[in-house]
Amino acid sequence: MNKINELLKKYQTFITYLFSAGISFTIDIALFSIFSVLFRTYIGDSAIFVATVVSRVISSLINYFLNRNAVFKNNDNTFDWQTLIKYYSLVIIQMLVSATAVLNLYKAIHINETIIKIPVEIILFMINYVVQKLFIFKKDNKKYSIPLKYQNIVAFILSIITTFSLLFQVTAKGLKFYRHNTMMVTYITLTILLFIFYKKYLYKFQRKTTYTIIAIIFSLLMVFGYSYDTVHNASLVLGNPGSILFSILKVVGYFTLFNTAILLFDNIINEKKLDNYKLPKVCSSFSKHPFLFSFIVMLICYLPYIIAFYPVIINYDAANQIKEVMGMHTRYMDSVILLNPNMTITNFNPIIHTFLIGGLFKFGYMLGNVNFGMFLYSIVQVTIVISVFAYSIYYLNKIKVNKLLIMIVLGIYSLVPLFPLYAMTAVKDVIFSSLVFLYIIKLYDIIKNEQAIKDYILFAILILLIILFRNNGIYTIILTLPVLIFIKKDILKEVLLILLFTIAMYIGYNKVLLPSFEIANTSIREVLSVPFQQTARLVKYRDKDIDEEDKIIIDKVLDYSDLGERYETDLSDQVKNKFNKYTTDEELKDYFGVWLKYLLKYPVIYIDATINNIYGYFYPNTSKWYVYTGLNEKLPEAGFDYHFNDLSGLRLVLSGYAESFPYIPVVGSIANIGLLVWFHILLIGMLIVNKLKKYIIILLPSITFILVCVVGPANTYFRYVLPCVFALPFIICVLYNEFKLLKNNK
Repeated sequence: MNKINELLKKYQTFITYLFSAGISFTIDIALFSIFSVLFRTYIGDSAIFVATVVSRVISSLINYFLNRNAVFKNNDNTFDWQTLIKYYSLVIIQMLVSATAVLNLYKAIHINETIIKIPVEIILFMINYVVQKLFIFKKDNKKYSIPLKYQNIVAFILSIITTFSLLFQVTAKGLKFYRHNTMMVTYITLTILLFIFYKKYLYKFQRKTTYTIIAIIFSLLMVFGYSYDTVHNASLVLGNPGSILFSILKVVGYFTLFNTAILLFDNIINEKKLDNYKLPKVCSSFSKHPFLFSFIVMLICYLPYIIAFYPVIINYDAANQIKEVMGMHTRYMDSVILLNPNMTITNFNPIIHTFLIGGLFKFGYMLGNVNFGMFLYSIVQVTIVISVFAYSIYYLNKIKVNKLLIMIVLGIYSLVPLFPLYAMTAVKDVIFSSLVFLYIIKLYDIIKNEQAIKDYILFAILILLIILFRNNGIYTIILTLPVLIFIKKDILKEVLLILLFTIAMYIGYNKVLLPSFEIANTSIREVLSVPFQQTARLVKYRDKDIDEEDKIIIDKVLDYSDLGERYETDLSDQVKNKFNKYTTDEELKDYFGVWLKYLLKYPVIYIDATINNIYGYFYPNTSKWYVYTGLNEKLPEAGFDYHFNDLSGLRLVLSGYAESFPYIPVVGSIANIGLLVWFHILLIGMLIVNKLKKYIIILLPSITFILVCVVGPANTYFRYVLPCVFALPFIICVLYNEFKLLKNNK
């Protein structure tokens, strides 16, 4: 009996592990049986797949807690994300290895799959036990430790894997290397450089859960982003066991690189101190007049653009806004229900901007020179943009940001071509982005300093301008003001009054003021790009599987006849432009009933439709940079003498500089939307890690616009994220300052 007790005690952990596995297996089977019956009613044959996934997720989570707390007794009353991530990584790898092994063994020996699966699962079961005991639920799990004699070996292996991630891609035809002619030289060189990097930094920093999660997110975005960018679905990641294994390997390589780089960046921000920077004599007047100095420097740098693109660059929307004011028919009139058939002005674009650009154009037209009217507009817009940038420089100097950083920001705003070019482009996003930038500065100022009554009044006016200069500007305000109240409770009354005032003005403007002038509001179709794209993709690929009565319901909303043909993977305009503006609430309700029905039947189609329309905002390798440099022909075609001057050579030089800018190392990344979004995610992570969460509020306006892009009509539309671009250099400087203040106060 004593020997039995000794054996039980000796193998207690393994026996408990067996019981844990049995409990989890029982739960998995029970849930699968229940869910497969429940889901079959709604989604047919897909019920097996969905039930398998749902039951496995739940049972594996239960298994995780059983193993953590009961088997390996690694419970310290805190929730450890690292062990959870490692555990689920093991689960995924196990599933993939199992599937690959069973498939290949079946092809080799042609024995029943179930018989093959039993020994494979037993072997994996034993391996899982060892991995969980030694690596995942190890008692000192939170300490990142690899024996010194193995560190260089691990670093070298990881450098090889990272090189594979960076240089190889999985394609529909197999493995692809970027440069065939220099394959070995490139591979060896990059591996050596990465080994040196990992040898120095891989083990230097303590791992932080937040950064681990961010690195995993970035790695997955790289792998899935490539697949959607290449074949418009996830088949290059999940298409077959081979692509799955290659993708896992690539994720490991990306993760190692990203996690190490993030930890190094965090260390540089927190530990490295910039030397006091003495301004050169030519900049000596900056300290006395930072606003005026910055304004003049930027104006000088913008002058070539102002001269070359006189009177102003006009984009497609701006040309239509001008035509609206001039009483001409535009496509916007066809997309909304007109309150007065003779009223050509709509709220498709913000009315205040339409009246500003159209009014100045009309003033020039009355004088016999529309170019003069447009030049007046360019003066207004350029002045606003440069003034806001100069004020941000002034504010950075006021809060004593390092002078070197301030000069770098001034250089960015002065020399990066997107800023002067957009300042000279008559598009609604430019003035709006400037207002949002001021709003971000004010949010930070409110958190840091006491405000007088006049400051709150000016703040309310700024908010009012934001909701007037962009139809979706209200979302930014609604998201950030409640957070501001939560962060600084002593200003509850003031901010709550401003929030209520904003909502009241927004409702009154849209529901009372516009209708009183018989100005039609924008169409609901503008917020339905996501479901419309999903339906269009469904029709394109599953037309024969859609019931006839459902086709009729869809047709009442979107014109079913050529819906599949109109579908474009990264742009919803062709789909939503045929939205029936007379659709009733009941018809829209019926449409969403059909939409939900096929979502449950074909979730992958809906997922693919959505990701194809947004992945560029999160995948740096496909970021589409563009600026407006050409002459818009809509106004000349309408009979107006709008034209550029004769300085075509200067325009060509400036346009060439703008087009090549994204390829300039480091600074060119400001034109990359994917990297821009990544940087916002990283900054949020750094604020969390450094316990400065309250400053996330100055990133919230940018996050709002990123979310708007996610539900928007186009993949990677640069001017939609213009507010983020305008504010990011300032935000980086402000947060850097806060990191240094925190470090000095410790």
